[in-house]
Amino acid sequence: MRNPLLVPDLRELIQAGETEALQDFFGDLHPAHVAEVIEDLEPSEGDTILGLLPPRSRAEVMSYLDSERQVRSVEAMSPDQAATLLHLMSHDERADLVNRLDDERVDRILPFLAQAERDDIRRLSSYEPGTAGAVMTTDYVTLPPHLSVREALERLRHEAPDRETIYYSYVVDSRRKLIGFVSLKRLILSRPTSRIEEIMQRDVIFARVDEDQEAVARQIAKYDLIAIPVVDSSDMLLGIITHDDALDILRREQTEDMLAFGGVSRDAEADEESYWQGRIIEAVRRRIGWLLMLFIAGTITRFVVHSFNWVDDRFPELEFGTYIPLLIGTGGNAGSQTVGTIIRGLALGDIRQQDIVRVVGKEVLTGTLLGILLGALGFGFTWILLGESPTFGAVIALAILGICVWANGVGALVPLLARRFNIDPALVSAPLISTLVDATGLLIFYTIAIVLLIRLA
Repeated sequence: MRNPLLVPDLRELIQAGETEALQDFFGDLHPAHVAEVIEDLEPSEGDTILGLLPPRSRAEVMSYLDSERQVRSVEAMSPDQAATLLHLMSHDERADLVNRLDDERVDRILPFLAQAERDDIRRLSSYEPGTAGAVMTTDYVTLPPHLSVREALERLRHEAPDRETIYYSYVVDSRRKLIGFVSLKRLILSRPTSRIEEIMQRDVIFARVDEDQEAVARQIAKYDLIAIPVVDSSDMLLGIITHDDALDILRREQTEDMLAFGGVSRDAEADEESYWQGRIIEAVRRRIGWLLMLFIAGTITRFVVHSFNWVDDRFPELEFGTYIPLLIGTGGNAGSQTVGTIIRGLALGDIRQQDIVRVVGKEVLTGTLLGILLGALGFGFTWILLGESPTFGAVIALAILGICVWANGVGALVPLLARRFNIDPALVSAPLISTLVDATGLLIFYTIAIVLLIRLA
């Protein structure tokens, strides 16, 4: 609960039926704060608060509620009330909400909407999830090129109350083909008699309707846009994606990548939940798959250690086992750092598929330098502080060097290969890399020990 001091007082007001006091209190709050309070209340209490808000405020608050509470609130409304709510919501958000409702409920609500709104909802709901079309809104302003600045400002003044954004107006021809755009600032500063075609910017940054939504969101961030137009294959304007939607897209994508990177199975609905909203059984379900796989993979490490028991028996005074956590920890951390760096580079577009050789080469060189530094420390720690022989100190130093080079190389190569085979690189999680490097790191350690302590003795 985010409002522990406020909720008890609000419950008393609700139970006492203090309608005016509740309306006065919520009337001064930002819609996001109202939604936060509603989510702290019981569902029936939240429905009471929503019912007290003016219709337009109710629609604004609804956009800040989590998906489960949105569905619950709409199901508690009569069909005509739900239709009024959908009418006032932004076009993309109401399409998402309709997609979450069951078909029977939708069939009862849609007749209360205008035909144009029903068609708009069906069109936006038809696009493939994850594409620009699925997240765009049709709530934007268009201007014909022959209009004067004075006439354009008058049109904006008339349409502004019902539009999500008016900072960009998109210029289209008679076939709705996108030919330019003009900002509100440009309109205000231009001569009233100027034509839109004279002041519009013709070099338009746009997105295709079937383009990946994450790539579109990064375009908005790259060019610092308030919104980006979405067009079809013939450049006909279909909608826009606003900067706030881009932020939501990037947040969801980053959440997915973080969960996958940590070895947690991804779930589109669960990704939108806060930490406290998620159920424990769901957390177990999403984590158990990777943990079981890593548990099985971890037995490889035990097999490697068991296979080299004879080396431990040959040199019982060296206590090989005490150094294993140091070595596998170094390799696991180095591999995880590399995987994180590579996945970030792939996500931002800094690393392309043709860069695979350069990337692996760079990471191997990085691993070599890190291995030399850490190996020198390991040599001093083993020989000087622990009093082991210089030869065994060299074993530790060379093992650290080899493990760092190997971990960095594997950590760079695996995500790049995953991307080449159309596998999400984030699924190549740090725990998996760590487990692989653990087993192979022990092979490197014991191989170097055999060469220096036995073959060269």
